[in-house]
Order: sequence, then C-alpha cells, then structure tokens
Amino acid sequence: MDRETLLKEINTAYHELEMKEAELVHALFHRIFEIESGWYNNHYNKHEDGNWSRASYPIPVISVKGYCDIEISFDTVTVSTKLKRRTALEYSYDKIVQYEFEAYGVEDYLADFYHAGQTVQDLKDNIAKSDEEEIGFSFLFPFDVDGKKVFEFVKLLRRERFYY
Repeated sequence: MDRETLLKEINTAYHELEMKEAELVHALFHRIFEIESGWYNNHYNKHEDGNWSRASYPIPVISVKGYCDIEISFDTVTVSTKLKRRTALEYSYDKIVQYEFEAYGVEDYLADFYHAGQTVQDLKDNIAKSDEEEIGFSFLFPFDVDGKKVFEFVKLLRRERFYY
C-alpha cells in the first residue's frame, strides 16, 4: 500500500471517530452534565487471549465530570467509572447486569474482578479478597451506540452512585 492510500485510510478512520465524538458530545452537552473532551494516546486494549497491549495512537475521550470517562475506539465505545469498595460490595448490580462490563482494581488495574461469564457473586468475592479501596468498571458498547442511549446510561450511573 502506498503512503497516500494509507493516509487516506487513516483519515477516513479518524473522521469516523470525530463524528462519533461529536454525536456523543451533542447528546451530553447543555444537559445536566459538565463535559470536556480531548484526544489521548497510551491507552490499553485487552485481547481475546486476556493479554494487554498499549496503543500509541490517540482516541477521543469525553470526560463527564464527576461520573465517567467515555473512550471512543475504532470498534467500541467504553464508559469507565468507579465505585467505592464498600458500595461495590453492597450493590445489587440488578440495574447494570444487562450491560457488558468488566470490573478491576483502580490501584492494580490488572486485578480482574469481573468479566463476561462470571456471576455477581464472583465479582463480590473477588472484591472482598482484594485490598482495593475503589473498584473500576468499564462498560462496553458497540461503536454504533446511539448518543441518547449513552446519555441515559450516564444518568443511570449518577443515580446508582458511580463516580469518576
């Protein structure tokens, strides 16, 4: 592939990220949330084999102050948030279990507390065994998730005492 073709493909891919960022910012802006956005590199991606790799390329991230960060990748939209340890241990998870999510340590982000295929009891047992004071959560949405759905989800996080 020649350089010009490569740059066109990169530009097309990044244009899609820009459009998704604009859609989500529009859905969240001038509502009940204060937001900021920017482009950040050095994020990590988990592969199907469970291994992590660092990505040098930047992606857009929308910070919903006090509640979550929304990372927009080429194939997914990830909403990252936290709960205090005690809250995470007492929480029922009824309102969020229908979403695809992972839970992990905030201090040791490689401490995997919950992923698809585990139960809520597994999550609570793993948290109870850890020394983490805060538990991180990443909710995974397909890239084509609607901005209104993301807005409603962030309102759910606020009601359920998640924070960032």
